[in-house]
Amino acid sequence: MSTSFSLPTGQANRLLRIVVRFVLFLVLLNGLFYLEYKLSGKYLNDPYTHIVTLISGWIGKALLPFPVEIRGDFALGSGDAAVIIRNGCNGVEAVFLLLAGILAYPATLRQRLLAGVVYLPALFFLNVLRVLMLLYIFVFHPQYLDFFHFQVGQGILVVFVLVFWVHIVGWIDRTTISEDR
Repeated sequence: MSTSFSLPTGQANRLLRIVVRFVLFLVLLNGLFYLEYKLSGKYLNDPYTHIVTLISGWIGKALLPFPVEIRGDFALGSGDAAVIIRNGCNGVEAVFLLLAGILAYPATLRQRLLAGVVYLPALFFLNVLRVLMLLYIFVFHPQYLDFFHFQVGQGILVVFVLVFWVHIVGWIDRTTISEDR
């Protein structure tokens, strides 16, 4: 017995348009960010990364069971351990994934703005918690740092982007249906 999954033509075309728009927005956002980063980095990347560092330091001082120091513009440390927050570690790629998803899905400007106002800061703070988790692991279990940095932390952010986007899509569809009545 063979089962196959197929969408009606109208839904397949709609899905294809969303995917194409998502890819285009993602390429555009990352391309502009990369261009700015290669030209100087001082207008987008450096300020964003500095804000991630400052907020991670402030929250880390309140939450972590050891002293946390902000070391320069892009590093947090405790004792001999330090994590350096660089491009790729600042969470901007996850922000771009979610933003591209919000922009790609058919919605009103108001719906997109509300989704961005709610979910982009939530994603930012999840990344801050990821940075603090890495500092904690580096202080107490440095042998696991690479695994948590490259596998667990990145994976958690991607999963949250997907969960947030699915929630946003459901909310947009519900509000659109209720407005149409």
